[in-house]
Amino acid sequence: MKYNNIFLTLGVMFILVACSPPVVFTEPQPDVVSEESQFTPAYQGMYFCTGDSSIVRVSPTTIWKERLLQLNTTLEDIEETDGVYLDGDILYIEETNTPVKIEYLDEQRITGELLLSDTLFQIGNKQVLKEYRGHQILSTKMSNRNWAVQILSKDDEGNLSLWTTKLPEDLESLEMITPVEDISTEDTKRYRISPNIAEFRKLMESKLIFEACDYFEKIDESI
Repeated sequence: MKYNNIFLTLGVMFILVACSPPVVFTEPQPDVVSEESQFTPAYQGMYFCTGDSSIVRVSPTTIWKERLLQLNTTLEDIEETDGVYLDGDILYIEETNTPVKIEYLDEQRITGELLLSDTLFQIGNKQVLKEYRGHQILSTKMSNRNWAVQILSKDDEGNLSLWTTKLPEDLESLEMITPVEDISTEDTKRYRISPNIAEFRKLMESKLIFEACDYFEKIDESI
């Protein structure tokens, strides 16, 4: 099966597949801090993601990414690509579930613009927001006892950093802060912890299990 560059892009470049976190928590963090119903106003707005050149928008309740892709391909490529078909001047791409208005450049080549969108976090029962020491703490439920935790931090210029968990290089240092349960499988190395608020603060300050994975530059206060 033949794939041209744009369809490879759709498959691997933007629509994010969440990596399985190597460290999980037994409950949303920090444990005794109340849940928030919306992001702190200072965090809301539009940002540029330096990692993949997408636009990141933070609304009162949701964080999502957008990227506008320019399609430029041939009828032959479309016919030979799974999950893609053309009906008149509308291109349907099953992977994105979004119809794309296209323009014929000639008898064989078409062009069009595709807006890709991916929700990173939306406050609800399975995604809990808490505010702690000026940071936005994002907890996402994976299963009954496992929560993935990320930290959204703002610098003095109004830019954001998104921190996710990593495998601790020094397991003994982690165990000195909070008890650690090894729940690894044959395929995945993973630890589960249940820190109290003081222990969570030490985890944030020590960077033992958190690392910056994305940087969002502030573009506009509006969403």
